[in-house]
Amino acid sequence: MIKLKYLLFILSLAFAIPNLYAQEYTKAERKVQIFTPAEKDNLQMWFHKEIHKMDFTEEELDEYYAVIFYYVARISRLDDLDKDYTHEEFKVELNKLLVKQDADIKEMLTEERYNLHNEIYTVFLNSAYERWGINN
Repeated sequence: MIKLKYLLFILSLAFAIPNLYAQEYTKAERKVQIFTPAEKDNLQMWFHKEIHKMDFTEEELDEYYAVIFYYVARISRLDDLDKDYTHEEFKVELNKLLVKQDADIKEMLTEERYNLHNEIYTVFLNSAYERWGINN
């Protein structure tokens, strides 16, 4: 139960990290929310449940979450209004981060876990792609 609360807390932070250097917009004005709070909660719960199929040790799970949360935080900032990316620039930046994340994840997982990660993360990404209007 503590792990679940920890996960929810970290994912909440990942979706809410402000850009301290942006002066044009207030935090509320620049942040684009692609999911409602209820949708975020559901995605977080689903993701947490699915990840446990990988049968991680606590240390492995912490390492995995650290990588995922790092990239989710960076990705969640890409569509902020202060970034002012065109749709194409957004996709390029998103793909750069996803390639880096994939390399980090692949390095730390067995082939079986990596394949399961890809199945789970693809569902997660497809939800975001739909909201961003990206054809995968």
